[in-house]
Amino acid sequence: MPIQPARKSTHRRRGAERDELREQILQAVGRLHLEGGYGAVTMRGVAQAVGISAMSLYRYFPNKSALLEQVWGEVLEASLQEARTRSKAGEAPIQRLRLLYAAYVRFWMERPQDFKLVFDPCNEIAPSFLAAGPASGFRRECETLIDACLGPDATPAQRQLAHDLCRLKVIGYLFTNIGMSTKPRLAPAQLLDGVLDDLEQQLLRARVAADAPA
Repeated sequence: MPIQPARKSTHRRRGAERDELREQILQAVGRLHLEGGYGAVTMRGVAQAVGISAMSLYRYFPNKSALLEQVWGEVLEASLQEARTRSKAGEAPIQRLRLLYAAYVRFWMERPQDFKLVFDPCNEIAPSFLAAGPASGFRRECETLIDACLGPDATPAQRQLAHDLCRLKVIGYLFTNIGMSTKPRLAPAQLLDGVLDDLEQQLLRARVAADAPA
């Protein structure tokens, strides 16, 4: 008669082994990208890095896009949760937005290789990935707070301009400090304070313009 506990233990062990292999696969993606960028991440290369056949890798991920989207999604979700948690300490929308951006920037500054992996300009990203899930979560979080800062009288054009300018300034800060070999002369913390102060002033001016009589 089969001993059920032993069978369950075997299933759990195999499940743990699959999870461990999957984690090794995701880590291999990061190493390959660090060595050679987007083009260096191939299904065959990842399989060789973890010591399995390419066919075995396809059991986990059907193609390179699915593999990379899994890696991107996990890192983006972590950045969103970190920023969202930190922003809750603020009361007014502008305070929450500033805390949100500051936490988001710190997350990526502490993980420069993850930033380069996710925001590599060479990445071929499916529109469906950008439109849903963690890829759009942070953007929606920011835009909700920006809209609250602008008030109910802001026009769609004013809102879109504020959304785009805020995004450009924060992502531009990260690309400048992480992605460029020539760094700004100001210390990162000092420069970040300047960027966030500038964002506050930008939104204040936009609010005044939105509230002005037509």
